[in-house]
Amino acid sequence: MKVLILNSGAGSRLKEITNDKPKCLVKLYNGETILERQIRLLSKHGFKKFIITTGPFEEKIRETLKNNFDDLDITYVKNERYKETNYIYSMHLAGPHLNDDILLLHGDLVFDEPLIEKISSSEVKNVGLINKTLPLPEKDFKALVVDDRIARISVNLTGDRVFAFMPLYKLERDKFALWLKEIDIFVKQGNVSVYAEEALNLILQDVHLGYLDYSCHYCKEIDTPQDLLEVDKDIRRYDENETS
Repeated sequence: MKVLILNSGAGSRLKEITNDKPKCLVKLYNGETILERQIRLLSKHGFKKFIITTGPFEEKIRETLKNNFDDLDITYVKNERYKETNYIYSMHLAGPHLNDDILLLHGDLVFDEPLIEKISSSEVKNVGLINKTLPLPEKDFKALVVDDRIARISVNLTGDRVFAFMPLYKLERDKFALWLKEIDIFVKQGNVSVYAEEALNLILQDVHLGYLDYSCHYCKEIDTPQDLLEVDKDIRRYDENETS
């Protein structure tokens, strides 16, 4: 299985924090960057092959990981059009390297280690993450759940079967290939500024995408300076509890 980490955005909502670095290289309370934490936890659970999409500051990402993870197989895919495209285009560019089962995550996710254990050991082969206890986010992803599967993913969903969704997927090779095929169609049509989930929604009637409820785990996106402050406090508390 390969890990695809999407890091091609400019992280502009973090304002001056990302003036000289990508969002994934923002440091947490202990000096570890978001990306280093992701890769450290994933590699502990057997993930050794990584595809990392980049935009600005690719060299800084390479330098950071070279110093700490030179034993891993890391491929970089640069999206030169990062200012005008969404990550659907980055996934299109990375497509030739994604000939395997895939764990996909966004580069601004901070999560606890037990969540990776849960995903890795899950018997559900194709899965996304929902949270049944959180209030629905205003601007972030939500998922419509029908029976035991995710039927649609969008920022514009409401209803009693809709739950907060986190962009972290585990997909079998053939299912991911179907997603990439739809992404390629979007790109050929010039639809490169939409979320990749719009392409995914077109195949969810054919792909049984199960779900894991991460209500008992920590997983949060960092989009704003306030998010960073909150995550710092949460992760510090979590790490202190783990070592006490």
